[in-house]
Amino acid sequence: MDDLDLDARTGLRWAPLLRTDLPDLARLYEVTTAHDEDPERQSLPMLEEFVDSPRSRPAEDVRAGRSEDGTLVAVAWAGCNRSITEVRRVHLGGAVHPAWRRRGIGGAVLAWQLAHARAWDEATREPGHGPLVARLYAPVGQGDVRDLATRHGLEVARYFTEMARPLTDLPAPRDVPGVRLVDLDLARSAEIHRVLDTAFADHWGHADRTDDVWADQIGSSVVRPAWSVMALDEGTGAIVGVALSCAYEQDWAAEGRSQGYTDELGVLRSHRGRGVATALLVDSMHRFAAAGLDSAGLGVDTANPSGALGLYRSLGYTDEAATCVHEWSRP
Repeated sequence: MDDLDLDARTGLRWAPLLRTDLPDLARLYEVTTAHDEDPERQSLPMLEEFVDSPRSRPAEDVRAGRSEDGTLVAVAWAGCNRSITEVRRVHLGGAVHPAWRRRGIGGAVLAWQLAHARAWDEATREPGHGPLVARLYAPVGQGDVRDLATRHGLEVARYFTEMARPLTDLPAPRDVPGVRLVDLDLARSAEIHRVLDTAFADHWGHADRTDDVWADQIGSSVVRPAWSVMALDEGTGAIVGVALSCAYEQDWAAEGRSQGYTDELGVLRSHRGRGVATALLVDSMHRFAAAGLDSAGLGVDTANPSGALGLYRSLGYTDEAATCVHEWSRP
């Protein structure tokens, strides 16, 4: 499906996304996420980081749809991950302004995104490449988008829960024999990268990050090294666990609180079952409190076999929002 098809099917004027479109796109996402009660909010700095990344191809992967008066009312986003070949991932991040829904725009957007994913895969596939996997994330209660996904062949693949707890009555810091907790050291970024990928190797949907993917992540403006912590083996000095923390400040006003968010919590299998994850998480909570924040947050795969959900609840985290992953794949 090309841009002319989008024009004809929606009555909007579509064009490749430009950097100058980003303020309008941030406003569109602000409206749609508030309307849909979506915990995955965007911000202008995050969109700018996406466009500025050498890995991104917004002119290829994103289309901005404007009404006759020039207002950006829809976006078709099929973000193709060109770095990782083990799985050929495509993020489906389309959105339609609530006032413009129920006109067939959402269906046209999703059809364009899936067509773009297939065309990209067919044009660039090489021997050894893994399956093409397109994923759409939506709040569990967002029935219109989930029904649309189902009609286009995207099956329910997973549920994730957002959890939080106030930074009051914090558990005491935990000691783990043979393990020492220290500040996150970005000079050891490559080792942190390896430890987290290894720790998550058995988790659903994981694929090891390439160096450029990791550089984008660890260099993001949302990462807070001062709130993050590493666990070191006292005998070898090697990193055996990491709690990587972030500040998603675009969420704070909407939620009425400031929050430190544990974006990744990983412990090597060799050191599991000793309380390292608990120690890392508790240490992070105390760092959040010392920074004057109101709450601690994190997200969890509800089917995670490691028992993470039970751990978080035992430390006072409660469920706040649920997200469903719809997935379409081709071998």
